[in-house]
Amino acid sequence: MLRLEAICALLLFSHVDATSMKMDFLRLGDVRTDPIINPTCLSDHVHTFYGANKMRPETTYEDLRAATGNTVSGSGVYTKADIWFASAYYVWETGSATAFPNGFKMVAGNNGIAEAKAEAECVEPSACERTDGGCGSDDTSFFPETACYELEVSMSFPSCWDGKSLDSEDHKSHVSYDIDGGVFDGECPDSHPVKIPQIQLFFRIQNYSGGKHVFADGTSYYHADYFSGWDETFLQKVLDECSNESDAASPDAWCENHVTFLDAPKSFGDDKEDSDIVSDLLPFQPPTFDTSTITTEAIEGVTSLPRGSCTGTLVPEDGPNPTPNPPTSSPVSTPTTTNDDDTCRDDDRKFELQNGAKKTCKWVSKKNTSKRCAKKTDGDSTVSDLCPVTCQDPENPTCTPTDYVGKFEMPNGKERSCNYPLQNNGAKKEKRCGNNAIRANCPVTCEEYL
Repeated sequence: MLRLEAICALLLFSHVDATSMKMDFLRLGDVRTDPIINPTCLSDHVHTFYGANKMRPETTYEDLRAATGNTVSGSGVYTKADIWFASAYYVWETGSATAFPNGFKMVAGNNGIAEAKAEAECVEPSACERTDGGCGSDDTSFFPETACYELEVSMSFPSCWDGKSLDSEDHKSHVSYDIDGGVFDGECPDSHPVKIPQIQLFFRIQNYSGGKHVFADGTSYYHADYFSGWDETFLQKVLDECSNESDAASPDAWCENHVTFLDAPKSFGDDKEDSDIVSDLLPFQPPTFDTSTITTEAIEGVTSLPRGSCTGTLVPEDGPNPTPNPPTSSPVSTPTTTNDDDTCRDDDRKFELQNGAKKTCKWVSKKNTSKRCAKKTDGDSTVSDLCPVTCQDPENPTCTPTDYVGKFEMPNGKERSCNYPLQNNGAKKEKRCGNNAIRANCPVTCEEYL
């Protein structure tokens, strides 16, 4: 645990091949936000946050600098997994690396780039014994099909920078891996001549069950985002003055005379037991983050991944009443379209046709859907206006369905949420999704039964 504001000066040690500095993190929370790619709305997929104690999309460098508690240099490194704890190593040649400028951001590992060295090692493999039928997998390029006592996951960030940009349109182009294959001391390309410290991220998944697994973006590509909260001047002093004998990322190299750790004194020699690392971190861990202050959508026990940049409902930072996200474009995400009021859900009540008959959107879906969608209601609208999900052309959709966030009222007066069909492992999902009100309010959860 690192306290940012403490600065301890030391004499410069003699040069060694590598210096590294380890920082351990406990997970702070899982939520569908990404302050780098989607700073105004919910992001395309769920992230796990480490380091920063603020997880809203509007998070700024100033927020990171003002963070207290379990904040390690204000950095936010995120990925979706059932992770016990994570470790980030800064690796550099003393006196040869340039500090991240204030507010620096980057994304690493996208599309399986080889230099990222994104790997998963299965420790003590065994047969998959899942009871949900998920032991088979058609993609083992990252996640193994076998169960593991631990799945050890690692990745390296780029170590070269263009020397001028805090970020770039795709959040990757302003940085680069070296031309020697992704090593901390490799030669930088001419396009990115400035050497920065390499971040090597490690985490472990305990009791990995094996079988089919994907990341929250639906792929097998492991990626992570970095949003620096370092003070540039202070970090440069560490990079210039700290020196220890590390061939690469070393588990007992800390730069403890240059930065202050809340769980000091740090251990040296043999690797510390994982359980001891966790127990040392727990006293400094802030209370469990309430992600319902950001969004109330379900991310556990769901049958489909919550996806879509700037879809769903972002709870305002200064009030309890959620308001829908305005649609915005993202340079690295597939754009989505929405109808005029940003809501793509069928009406959950009965409506009256011009002939006086009272119908529901479920009735529209049963047969002759196109003909029924064209019918006029007792107002000036058509049935398709009231049933946009049921009536849209699946080959050319006019809006992207979203589940209702929070609880909605059923015709019988009871309140339900879109988690209701998923209770008891979805044993009654088909039946509950057959209810018109649930079907209308939960088009994503009930997609397979629409």
